[in-house]
Amino acid sequence: MSDHGALLLDEGLSAGLWRLVRPRLASALTGLELAGEFGTVRITADDLPGDDDCWYRLLPGTDGAPGPVLAITCHPRIFCRHEPLLTTVHPPRAIWEQAAAPRVEDPPGGDDFSLDRTDRFLHHHLLTVSDLYQGSIIGEDIPVHLAEAFAAAWAVCVDGRLERRHLPGYPMSERRGRFSRLFSSAGILLPDHWQVFQSLWEGALAGQREVLGIARRLPRL
Repeated sequence: MSDHGALLLDEGLSAGLWRLVRPRLASALTGLELAGEFGTVRITADDLPGDDDCWYRLLPGTDGAPGPVLAITCHPRIFCRHEPLLTTVHPPRAIWEQAAAPRVEDPPGGDDFSLDRTDRFLHHHLLTVSDLYQGSIIGEDIPVHLAEAFAAAWAVCVDGRLERRHLPGYPMSERRGRFSRLFSSAGILLPDHWQVFQSLWEGALAGQREVLGIARRLPRL
């Protein structure tokens, strides 16, 4: 057990990267007042695509570590600096040409670590997990056809709450850009839609029922 009440474990991260991620995880749990909520928090590395995509699992505790186990599965590069695209293929490969075998890369280590990206990711997703764990979000009550829109709207709420608490999170400019890219693919974003975004960010719309109602007014995904 650590001094904040949860056993912190990793699976698949390099030792150098985990050595830097672990204290940020401990700090995020303390800052969000979640120190006593989980018996164990485990970060598991996977090859999930995307900059901040991850999976959550809440599992029963064990005799050695009472309290629920929170497992977060994500790509290890979430905790690292962005890598610019260095090469392109031109002209495009013809469909009958054999593709070169993908290059096997070493897992990212401590030299790749990004403090800002790590803090944003951990605070955002730990607060989202807390909403699920405490019943602020009840997944069974979210219609399947609104799930993606609801998740995007709730993410705006989460980062707005983090900003008001002066804790790390994705800034408004980045969250607004993600909101725009997602919903503009399904239709034209009107001034009313941006008023919705602002209300979500500022906390005027906060409960699941309110956010679900807003999700119905956004372009259908």
